Amino acid sequence: MHIQLRPDTRSPIIEVVEAVTSIQDALSIVSASHENATSKVLLRAELLPPEFFELQTRFAGEFIQKLVNHRLCVAGVFREDLAVSERFREYVGEARRGRQFRSFSLEGEAVAWLETQ
Repeated sequence: MHIQLRPDTRSPIIEVVEAVTSIQDALSIVSASHENATSKVLLRAELLPPEFFELQTRFAGEFIQKLVNHRLCVAGVFREDLAVSERFREYVGEARRGRQFRSFSLEGEAVAWLETQ
């Protein structure tokens, strides 16, 4: 998994730019946040494994929990047309109001929120 600092933001935000393959990848994100002196993380749906979208696997919950336990602010970008279960849509809907993890349909909105954190 590869993580980089976004070059186009007022405050430092790291983004995952290579596929997440395991829950333990969350620890790489935590490490990268410390290395880059930021607590802001951008995740895109297309880089998350299929298990992330199947709530019964607990992947999404455990992965995000590891990040927020380390006090990271995480913005997930999940397009409206993403083919997921109704339960996952409910999870994403609830996350639209989260304090440390929020979901967005558009990347620009996600970055704007992260910059205010």
